[in-house]
Amino acid sequence: MHSILIVEDNWETQLLIASILKENGYQTFLIDDGRKVISKFNSCKPDIILLDIQLPGEDGISILKKLKEIDQNVIIIMISGTRGTKNIVETIKLGAYDYVRKPFDQDELLLTIERALKTQELNQQVNDLKRKLHFKKNNIVIGNSPQIRRILNQVDLIAPTNMSVIIQGDSGTGKEVFANLIYKKSLRENRPFIALDCGAIPDTLVESELFGHEKGAFTGAISSKAGKFEEANGGTLLLDEITNMPILGQAKLLRVLEEKQTTRIGGRNARKVDFRVIATSNKDFLFEISQGNFREDLYHRLNEFQISLPSLSERKDDIPLFAQEFLNNAKSRYNKKISGFNSEAMKIFLDYHWPGNVREMKNVINRAVVTTDSNVIQAQQLSIQRQDDLPINEFHPQIDKSNSLKTMLKKYETDIIQNTIEMTNGNKTKAAKILDVNIRTLHRKMK
Repeated sequence: MHSILIVEDNWETQLLIASILKENGYQTFLIDDGRKVISKFNSCKPDIILLDIQLPGEDGISILKKLKEIDQNVIIIMISGTRGTKNIVETIKLGAYDYVRKPFDQDELLLTIERALKTQELNQQVNDLKRKLHFKKNNIVIGNSPQIRRILNQVDLIAPTNMSVIIQGDSGTGKEVFANLIYKKSLRENRPFIALDCGAIPDTLVESELFGHEKGAFTGAISSKAGKFEEANGGTLLLDEITNMPILGQAKLLRVLEEKQTTRIGGRNARKVDFRVIATSNKDFLFEISQGNFREDLYHRLNEFQISLPSLSERKDDIPLFAQEFLNNAKSRYNKKISGFNSEAMKIFLDYHWPGNVREMKNVINRAVVTTDSNVIQAQQLSIQRQDDLPINEFHPQIDKSNSLKTMLKKYETDIIQNTIEMTNGNKTKAAKILDVNIRTLHRKMK
């Protein structure tokens, strides 16, 4: 019989949890004071600890640190009575396995405990899996720069939990790669991984795509169809470029995330669903919220943990690694014998600002491999425009004696920004790089 130590100061909640666990075959120990936890843990050696964050005597975060010092492998599930995520994220970073919120759902509590026990019992297999995934990770070619090593540590930290994750970064930075890596390193690896391109859903099909429908629910519904929520049940749902989802879809998504159940169009029975959400975006969430394009409540519901991916130009240490890997793949695909790049070509790679990031580099190298007849790729064979080669439209400021310097500077700044936006065909990310400003700064100035 598995034993569970319940650390909870509210006696009603404490007895309710104990009753549920006993009915499901668990032995329970009860503590209501944070100062007594360590001695109780040492005496009863429970398989799992349910630990409230807010406790009299000593808070749950402090106790978590002490328990992890005693036994690094002890499995601790935090109990949170607040909607905030700051303390929860901190406990996960300190080594907590997962968390449940009050008032909690009985099925969610039992499922979390079941998964925790599986982690404990199959610890050796999990370690073997991690070694395999490390090998796969290197094969994917993610990079080895300090920024990427930090992100990989975050992935290792968050993957085994059920926390929702936002991955934010420019187009081509590898958001889907990291989403897949989180899935592969999670305990849901053998369950479905369902990806949904949020920008590709027309307003009229949002409900059908998300919820599914029953046969005859509307014209054209010739058979029943499961929605994405159902397809992802037990697994992971990737909401790719979620800031492109219509507002109607955002509201319906939020409802399912809160209620953990879904009903098909034309159906009567609600189905319980259990899935982990990973959401990606190449846009700034706070800017989209300020423009009324994204729901703030949905953002906070999804933002239990956030990973921000750097652009390729911010991780120059990885550029030679990517260049060689893409070259190896391309020369194998096109049956070319090419040994590498000359020094001038590599200098261009390192100096270029890569607005399209890793995806752009891959395409540039593929084109160079196809077109070159030599065994070394040279600078002239790279079909990229360096920033100093871009055709800048002539701009001649006009002096207006009736305006102050401040007014004229503001007008010139506006004209320069508009000029750059036009020059990059509306690509704001590229324009921000040319102007050497943060994308948020550019959005603010445009507004």
